[in-house]
Amino acid sequence: MEQSYDIPLQFQPGNSYKVEVEGFDFSMPKQTANFRAVLTRGDILDLHSRAMNHAYGHDNSKCFYLYRNKSVEYFNDIFRRTGGIMEVYDKDNSGDPASPINLRIKGLFFMATVEPGTEGVPLRNSAFGNVRICIEAEELLRQAPNLYFADYYCMRGKIHYVTLVMTKPGSETDRYCHFRLLALDINSYADNPFFFRDRSGDLRTTRGYDLLVELLFTEDLDINEYRRSLMYTPTIGRGSSTPGGIPKNPFCTRCNLSRHSQFEKF
Repeated sequence: MEQSYDIPLQFQPGNSYKVEVEGFDFSMPKQTANFRAVLTRGDILDLHSRAMNHAYGHDNSKCFYLYRNKSVEYFNDIFRRTGGIMEVYDKDNSGDPASPINLRIKGLFFMATVEPGTEGVPLRNSAFGNVRICIEAEELLRQAPNLYFADYYCMRGKIHYVTLVMTKPGSETDRYCHFRLLALDINSYADNPFFFRDRSGDLRTTRGYDLLVELLFTEDLDINEYRRSLMYTPTIGRGSSTPGGIPKNPFCTRCNLSRHSQFEKF
């Protein structure tokens, strides 16, 4: 007769562990498992609450486009190698190092946030590349309408990011996110002040530089019809994304959970 036991262990989210289990007699060989501790759903809810406190009362604007910046080489490679199909790839380790989506799902990052003082105009500059593709937000929602909250983080304490995930209903990624992230209602500003529909049915998002909303679109995307509308944009900082991603600032009290520092790292 099989028996199961719950063994209460405390793990530091983001750390990797090795667990060895050995039986009471020699008939059961020693079992070894390696794993990385990730944020629980309770942790995700806590991050969501912190992000909402930041977003409530924040200036917002209509959102017409989701936009993505990369290098000219990146886009040339897409049209040359994959016939204009922008293929998803592993989500890197940017943001919270314990995020359950890091290296576990594939996607393409788009930005939603609008330039201050405008209505629906994408941010003028980009830190991720000098070539921009703008795609109608409604079109991306048509292809991947399920929305999840995944992360809230900063890198240097001034600019904070909210990470949302867009999935196709019933897809493997959608099933994964359903059990590990927080599903959002795009029609509810009360629970989703980041990327939502107002009472008129218009999409809206944050406007400004201190709270940026990024969306991980998790389906391959045909961009052939947008080839002639690619545009050059000024860059800031390095002007390109960092391979592997940049982890969040561990000292920010606004976006770090208290449990992150509760246990000593092994």
